[in-house]
Amino acid sequence: MRNRNICERNCLGILLGCGLMLSASTVSAQYKLETCEDLTITEAHYGINTVETATCVNPTKTFSPKGTLRNVNIVYSFPKVPTGAGVTFMITKENADGEYVENKDYAVSPQHTTAYARFTINTPGKYFVRLANYYNKSQVWATSDFTVGADTVGPRSVGNTAAGGGKVWICKTVDDNRNCVGDATEWKANAGFDVLFKNPTPVGVDFIGIIFYKQDASGKDVEFTNEYQQNIGDKNRFYATQNNEISLPAGKYSVYIIAWGKREVMEHRGNLTEYFAKMTLTVK
Repeated sequence: MRNRNICERNCLGILLGCGLMLSASTVSAQYKLETCEDLTITEAHYGINTVETATCVNPTKTFSPKGTLRNVNIVYSFPKVPTGAGVTFMITKENADGEYVENKDYAVSPQHTTAYARFTINTPGKYFVRLANYYNKSQVWATSDFTVGADTVGPRSVGNTAAGGGKVWICKTVDDNRNCVGDATEWKANAGFDVLFKNPTPVGVDFIGIIFYKQDASGKDVEFTNEYQQNIGDKNRFYATQNNEISLPAGKYSVYIIAWGKREVMEHRGNLTEYFAKMTLTVK
């Protein structure tokens, strides 16, 4: 059985009470709440159910922001609970009475000996974690704390990869060896061109966007022009358009290559920071 919504299990009507609740007589080695750099997950199969067991990799109480990646991993270890149970990992700022950050639930079968949760927390500060009874959140069995430090990477193109590592060209055409032919930073108004993008590593997303914003005299984006969704494939590093199907009216433009999921949807303000590559194109 995998980690899933507690309410999907019919066997969780009985609380953790006698199984996971800490007491003075409990052997501390049997019950452990750890915060970890990473987790190793193994699976065992019991009929149609799959039971995951998590092992802490590098216990720590200090974490660094990792963009959209999960940077905080928490695991609770315990003896088997014959009745099964439900637990909730509850994270707040500073202490138990602090600002809510996030809760994650975990269903515990009679075969489980660990419950775990992974979080993405990038705001620097001190955090408090409680392991509580899913059915009665005031019943807390274990607590810990951790700190998230300052971000040393800055804007990211995707995941934890710093923005701007790739390169984009405007080309007359792109040859079979993925070379830009007739590349330029100035182009004739309403004349078609191709776009070539190269990244030093696989992009890690299936779709990228080629985004155009018109600039003002200071170089700031002031007007959304157009966007093109392209299927690159997450294992690939290169992409090129064909047949000179893109053209622009006169003006000065920012050309961005971004993960399609990072495009602006509700408002188009431009001046993007989370991109694979960027260039300025003058069209006359």
